[in-house]
Amino acid sequence: MPEIEIKVKGYKCNNCGAEWLPRSNKEKPLICPKCKSARWDLPKKFKEKDLKTRKN
Repeated sequence: MPEIEIKVKGYKCNNCGAEWLPRSNKEKPLICPKCKSARWDLPKKFKEKDLKTRKN
């Protein structure tokens, strides 16, 4: 039996890095299923190194 390649679009959380496949392609997910963040699709404002230096 020949092998075929199947491509499916998924999502990745910008906060925790979780990757998942959507249940349906009709709607964009509201929250990340792992960290429950509603801002999963927004880029981080600062890098972690910048946050540590800003606190000092």
